Amino acid sequence: MPPETHLPKGMQGVIHCPTRANPPLLSVSWTRDGLPLELGKLPGWSLRADGSLVIATGNDDVLGVYTCTPYNSYGTAGQSLPTRVLLKDPPTFTVRPKEEYFQEVGRELVIPCAARGDPPPTITWLKV
Repeated sequence: MPPETHLPKGMQGVIHCPTRANPPLLSVSWTRDGLPLELGKLPGWSLRADGSLVIATGNDDVLGVYTCTPYNSYGTAGQSLPTRVLLKDPPTFTVRPKEEYFQEVGRELVIPCAARGDPPPTITWLKV
């Protein structure tokens, strides 16, 4: 477990429970600030099959120190190291591409795109 986990403000976030289990993982329990996490009382929170905790919207309610404890048919080897959840602003465009570009066939087309964030974002392109 990393010492800190950054989740994006106002967006969905995931806290991963680093597990390796043989026989396979059966369940994972989570704590926040030393208390058991009751997912039924937290709207929009859920658990993935791999034990990761999914949080629908990153807000001040998610802040805290989390640990996870994985279980398989043999039981558990104990809880993870703690990770402190911190909120970060999602990346923002500093230069946003236009909706459409026109260029003569065979000529170079440069489409600008830039963003900022902490940590610095990676920009990827897809052709639709």
